[in-house]
Amino acid sequence: MTLLARLHPFLLLAILIVAIFVTGLFWEAPFHGDQQGVAQLFGRAWELVFMPVQLALDGLRAAGVGTTRIVTIAVLAVYAGLFVLLDIIVTKAARRS
Repeated sequence: MTLLARLHPFLLLAILIVAIFVTGLFWEAPFHGDQQGVAQLFGRAWELVFMPVQLALDGLRAAGVGTTRIVTIAVLAVYAGLFVLLDIIVTKAARRS
């Protein structure tokens, strides 16, 4: 548990999520099915990392909330914030033991 707390994997995951989001905002090539190399790797990471964000946005759309860029960034901030909170919880639990 102490090793897990020292590595801070959830904090690193939160940073990775934000980095993928920022990279996706500035990605100039369109996403299409016959991607290769880095574009394919990034496309797969985008689909995997942002599935929970898409599910949250779909739930908001179903509730009648307009999903603007501000709403998307707020959902992303909550998503990344949960990983930071999980990292804090793991770190505190490791200090107690």
